[in-house]
Amino acid sequence: MKLKTTLFAAAATLAVAPAAHAYQGFYGTIGAGLNYLQPDQDVESAGFSPAFDSEADYKNGIGVYTALGYDWGNKYRGELEFAYRQNDARHYAGDGLGFSGWPALDGDLQAYSVMFNVIRDFDTGGNLTPYVGLGLGGASFKNQVTGPDAGFGALVIDDSNKRLAYQAIAGVAVKLAEGLALDLSYRYFAAAGTPKFDGTIGGSPVSIRHDYDTHSLFAGLRWNFGAAAAPAATQYKDCWDGSSVPVASECPPQLTEQQAANLDPVNVIVYFDYDKANLTPEASNLIKEAAARALANDVDAVVVSGHADRSGGSAYNQALSERRGSVVRDALIANGIAADKIRMEAYGEDKPAKPTEDGVREPLNRRTEVTISFQ
Repeated sequence: MKLKTTLFAAAATLAVAPAAHAYQGFYGTIGAGLNYLQPDQDVESAGFSPAFDSEADYKNGIGVYTALGYDWGNKYRGELEFAYRQNDARHYAGDGLGFSGWPALDGDLQAYSVMFNVIRDFDTGGNLTPYVGLGLGGASFKNQVTGPDAGFGALVIDDSNKRLAYQAIAGVAVKLAEGLALDLSYRYFAAAGTPKFDGTIGGSPVSIRHDYDTHSLFAGLRWNFGAAAAPAATQYKDCWDGSSVPVASECPPQLTEQQAANLDPVNVIVYFDYDKANLTPEASNLIKEAAARALANDVDAVVVSGHADRSGGSAYNQALSERRGSVVRDALIANGIAADKIRMEAYGEDKPAKPTEDGVREPLNRRTEVTISFQ
């Protein structure tokens, strides 16, 4: 009971922590691994004299599972899981009080389960995504065990019983490719009630009540059939000159009459969505305002610098930063800035506004910077 309480308390505690997730849509999982049937499973008889209360032990067995789920893209997933577990029997122990038990058994104990799991992901920003979950469903337990007469009569059990079941889950997904991950998990799986199996001892009918608690270590593959979740839209604010900049950025400084004769350079930053090089309506308006301001004064030069974040290869990001710079340059020309006044630069992922680890998506680094200087 302490183990069950600890597992469920840990899952409940982790469920309130903040996280993000990168995908939304349906996914499928398949895997297999080791199934460990907890030792000293309680076994007791009913409808048989003399009655006994013993313990059963099993060899390490196997488990396989498959699941179809849906990822809501907001750190939570729900899935329908089908699983099979099997363990070969070792013995039913004697109690030292006249019950000799069966020191050697043939056969196994199997469980077929259908579970609905609710899972909470914890996005680390890298290729590892830990998760925890809880599951509830039903299972069919099949007990096929025989034991030779060891002083208490030969044992024969060949019966099935259906019970509610529950499980606690903890694991980690390791990204292998876009939409494909290696799924490593631990599952504590148990019957919500005590399964009951009919059989015979020495030819006399008997009903055997048998606890069921297992620990499973699984490895599998998870395919995500959905698309990458859209990044949060950049929020803009209006500035004194009619331009818009991201909320985290500063507005251009206001000019005074004294400054008009010797204007400082104007710096404008245009942000892009993930893996995009097209201008949003807000970005187009920002460029239009910057061009109007430049034309209202004696513009000397315009420097356009394209940038990318560190998600993706460096060569790809270099080309992406060039496209981002080109689209801003073309927009400036369309708004009246002479092409010979504009100098293009592209830095790829080499000059981030916010340094990150390789492979991390960062909105502040997906940008084109425009610097307008005056004579």
